[in-house]
Amino acid sequence: MAPRLTQRLDRDVYQILRKLEDDHERNSSKPAKFTIDGVYNMIKKSNSSVGREKKRPLEESIERVMRFRKEERAEVDEDETMEDSPAEPPTPKQTNPSLMNKQIAKSWNVARRERASSPEATVESSISMNERLPNGEPKLKRRRAEKAEKDRTPPNGLSLFNLGGMDDAIEQLVRHVARPIVRAKKWMEKAKGAEPTRGVLLHGPPGCGKTVLANTFAAELGIPFIPVSAPSLVAGMSGESEKQIRNLYEEAKSLAPCLVFIDEIDAIMGKRDNAQREMEKRIVAQMLTCMDELSLEKTGGKAVVTIAATNRPDSIDPALRRAGRFNLEINIGVPNELSRIQILKALTKNYNLAESVDLTALAKLTPGFVGADLQDVVSQAVSDMLERADESRIQKAMEDNPAPENGFVEATPKMKFMMHQLSALKSLFDDTDFEDDESYLVSQQHLLDAITRVQPSAKREGFSTIPDTTWDQVGALKAVQKELSLAIIRPIDTPELFSKVGWRSPSGVLLWGPPGCGKTLLAKAVANEAKANFISIKGPELLNKFVGESERAVRQVFTRARSSAPCILFFDELDALVPKRGDAIAESSARVVNMLLTELDGMNSRAGVYIIGATNRPDMIDPAILRPGRLGNNIFVDLPDEDGLVEILKTRIRTVLPESTQEQLEALEPVARDPRCKGFSGADIENLHIAAAKAAVERWDEDKGSIEITRADWDVALSKIKPSVSEKSADHFRRLQNKGWN
Repeated sequence: MAPRLTQRLDRDVYQILRKLEDDHERNSSKPAKFTIDGVYNMIKKSNSSVGREKKRPLEESIERVMRFRKEERAEVDEDETMEDSPAEPPTPKQTNPSLMNKQIAKSWNVARRERASSPEATVESSISMNERLPNGEPKLKRRRAEKAEKDRTPPNGLSLFNLGGMDDAIEQLVRHVARPIVRAKKWMEKAKGAEPTRGVLLHGPPGCGKTVLANTFAAELGIPFIPVSAPSLVAGMSGESEKQIRNLYEEAKSLAPCLVFIDEIDAIMGKRDNAQREMEKRIVAQMLTCMDELSLEKTGGKAVVTIAATNRPDSIDPALRRAGRFNLEINIGVPNELSRIQILKALTKNYNLAESVDLTALAKLTPGFVGADLQDVVSQAVSDMLERADESRIQKAMEDNPAPENGFVEATPKMKFMMHQLSALKSLFDDTDFEDDESYLVSQQHLLDAITRVQPSAKREGFSTIPDTTWDQVGALKAVQKELSLAIIRPIDTPELFSKVGWRSPSGVLLWGPPGCGKTLLAKAVANEAKANFISIKGPELLNKFVGESERAVRQVFTRARSSAPCILFFDELDALVPKRGDAIAESSARVVNMLLTELDGMNSRAGVYIIGATNRPDMIDPAILRPGRLGNNIFVDLPDEDGLVEILKTRIRTVLPESTQEQLEALEPVARDPRCKGFSGADIENLHIAAAKAAVERWDEDKGSIEITRADWDVALSKIKPSVSEKSADHFRRLQNKGWN
């Protein structure tokens, strides 16, 4: 064995042996008698890293250290005997201090050279010299620096009144968490073994306020609060992660009543079936054990409640989500319009708002925005306000301060201007002159500009939000509008009215008919009218070539919809996503159909999620999708008749040309009733208007007259535009209607 390894090993064994001797002396008055085998077995049973050494080198090291300890004890006994014997009076020759120091130093050097040739030289050189001072006294062991106690007091300056749109979540926390904590003694006395809530799982999309809610709730309760980031509980050494979790809950018990908050818990508490390492399984098992030990009897009648936050609840191990652990789950979804108004009021209460600010109008313009998005809107609006308010001061400072010298030969004018502006800004450092306070008001325009620059979380994740299409932009189709209103809009607006007659399950609607008849337009108008979140899914975009990815995409869509309830899921070109299952269909497509059927069945709660599908090939859709309870409400959107064409054309012109007069709109009726418009769809009418606009521009290029569409321009367009749906295709759809599709 290398000498360096021997020295290290001997020092470690020496420390272990001394500890064993000290423990024996504290527990017994008899002298310690250790054997090589006994010390070897004790080292192997301990958690020391020395136990990983091979048997032969370890036994040799134990033997050397035991011999050294024997000689060391003998020297100590000899020194004590010499101290007890009467000392002879010193002679005058021995009173020279310098001579005595030289003789003592010489004797030390001689003893050191003699010990270097002995078998115990390695031990003596590596232990005695390192463990003793130059005068022979043992070194004083350094105490480990005591770790500063962490602050476990609840957060300050937070109030639940500052949280908007979380009334339901706060109600559940007060009912299931606050009451058992505050009334723990009465609970112990009257509950007779019933256990209160031990864990609360807050889940929802990122930015919806889970962490803020936990911190604010702890501040309101005013009890010890232990916030933990889940990744911080993971350690590199084996067993350290489990130890940290045990220490966490031991501390919580000592501070009880106490709240423990674990953020992003899915990072360490994933499903054990999918765990890549044994350590991940042990961490989950340790968490289960710690939560099982939080009963009121084991905590002395003082409650310890764990609040966890995640945006991936389905990835957490199911054992954690059972009763007795995280038995309360609160979904904090995307706020609706009313909640957004409350959030905006809470975010802007500390700012000076102009009288023109209308938070209700702003809430209508921010569908799909979560709390973090709205906070970003307010922050950018305040930044714009400060920039515009300081614009005059900066301009004056730029006039008073010369432009900095150009350090680059070819600096652009924009760079020169920005450097001059930066120099002026620095001259206004710590400027406290705010004479014009009216300029420091957040206006409606500031907030509107900020909304256009902030992208909501729903769009960042690939989902669309509420469109701006209204019923006024949909011409004709009054019967279809009424059916959609009863199927989707009214249940969202007045759910209590429908519950009284026994209607509780959200329905699914399939819009089918020839291309270009307004199916997608109707779905957008329904979402806008209901003021519900709107997720538009194109059928093919969920398909993926990798096994299981398409099914995962379907689950993700429905999970997102449940978190955004009330929500309308619109599947465009549904026939591409759920074709008829059979021998000709690929296995991957069949799995997607099965996954969608499972979600539509309501195996997972579909409360507040409404489905709209659109297709022009209804006979290609799997029949299981169309049964009652799924997309059982089939609505046929046919080609418009003459009256419908008139209304569609007027609606089109009114939408794109708002300044059109009633006389101009009435003049369009003969155009729509022209025989050449027979068989036109809504898309054909739009195409007709585009062709007429081109004809008007070409005519203006020639005569430079008035730039407006005349009857001659419409005639030119009618001669060019033909129906996009053939008579044969229209008859096919009507035959399907007669077979009972609607």
